[in-house]
Amino acid sequence: MRKLLLLIAALLFFNSFASGDTEQANYFALYFNDTRCGYDIQTRKVDGERVISTDNIVLELERMGTPIKIDVKETAIETIDGMPLSFKATQKISTMDMSVEGDITPDGKMRIRVTNAGNTQELVQDFPKGAVMTEGLNLLFKRQGLKKGTSYAADLFSPSTLMAMKFTFNVGDKKQVDLLGRVVELVEIKGEYFLLESGSALFTYYVDDDFNSQKMIMPLAGMNIEVIACSREFALSKLTVAEMVDSMVVRSPVAVDDPETAKEITYTLKPIKADASFRFPETDNQQVSKLPDGSVSVTVKPVKGEMAHKFPYTGNDPGILKALQGTQYIQTNHPLIKELSQRCTQDKDSALDAALAIEAFVSGYIEEKNLSVGYASALEVAKSRQGDCTEHAVLTAALCRAAGIPARVIMGIVHVENGLFMGHAWTEAYIGNKWIGLDAALKDARDGFDAGHITLSIGNGDAGDFFGVMNNLGNFTIQDVKITN
Repeated sequence: MRKLLLLIAALLFFNSFASGDTEQANYFALYFNDTRCGYDIQTRKVDGERVISTDNIVLELERMGTPIKIDVKETAIETIDGMPLSFKATQKISTMDMSVEGDITPDGKMRIRVTNAGNTQELVQDFPKGAVMTEGLNLLFKRQGLKKGTSYAADLFSPSTLMAMKFTFNVGDKKQVDLLGRVVELVEIKGEYFLLESGSALFTYYVDDDFNSQKMIMPLAGMNIEVIACSREFALSKLTVAEMVDSMVVRSPVAVDDPETAKEITYTLKPIKADASFRFPETDNQQVSKLPDGSVSVTVKPVKGEMAHKFPYTGNDPGILKALQGTQYIQTNHPLIKELSQRCTQDKDSALDAALAIEAFVSGYIEEKNLSVGYASALEVAKSRQGDCTEHAVLTAALCRAAGIPARVIMGIVHVENGLFMGHAWTEAYIGNKWIGLDAALKDARDGFDAGHITLSIGNGDAGDFFGVMNNLGNFTIQDVKITN
């Protein structure tokens, strides 16, 4: 759930205000499928030569009846001409807190401090070249204007995700738009955002002649999300909790009985709409091909590892070496993570044996299978010993990396029962030039990773990984399933 909110936060950027030195605030109501389950407060303050913009989103959700309250606040500090200077983001979900702060140096670097579970990591990364934050984007909008047919693009940096997304905007006609019973004439702007591994997704903005955002509509994971300008009193009034599980479900006409015994399974996936955008990554465990009618064939054939390969990894492939590094959600170098990893692998010679030992350890180590956690980092999980599939996945990846075994976090869907697939997360470890699937969350139930898993996104457990899942869910149906035993 934390990642879902970060995705929404990254899109609620159009925060335009009249000029002036006083602090100003705008309020918005958030609807998921017509349920008002959240609000957004946007503020802007001019402080000398700096502009300070904040965006605070609160949602009240449920997962299978378990309540989750999520609170994300982003702050962007820029020059009055829109040059990024620094940023901060705080994320609160149930008992889990995380904060990210960063300064952008003249040489184009970001000096970042990530704090959660009582631990602070310091990272140095390149700030995405040419990317803007809130004020920079507002200035771009005003320079381009609202003339019908105007098109432009921007790379928007999100403090929460520490990444930039590419957006395109196309100005359309003026439309009569319903704003909670008040019908006004607004300019329609069609937008699209892109991520390398996740494809693209569409959204629509409605703005007034002064560039003030009044409404946004965004389809996401089979849901219709609306953000509508409103009064402070209405935004902060009592919310209705929205149930999220149904949005993460895909149904199949064929039940996948005993997927752990299948040699391979081929899924035929069909777009719900002709213009639906979805992309399925190719992996060692998953082959993808497009069919003449626009459908996609996805064959999942789990790689069987070999005991002959040793660890730690000693190669020099840059991509594989990156899968050994610590990240915002995978604190590989923390003493507790190292200690747990050593506990699992100290008597292992084979990389595969070590990875399987880690998978089994995480399965038993997370004692409380708690849906209210939402999305915790590996260190949070190591301390709390609670969570669901995402917590199993990030902790497994962290322990593998700490042992010198490259690992990555996979997000997708998994067959549960009776043709029902649900959103899921697992891990892949790089052993003997192949990525081997590990699933600590399902280790006891069906011995981990199997052909009942369909990959939608690959990454480091960071927020950007979730975009691939949310872009794809709701855009396709499973038309056929062929099982080879």
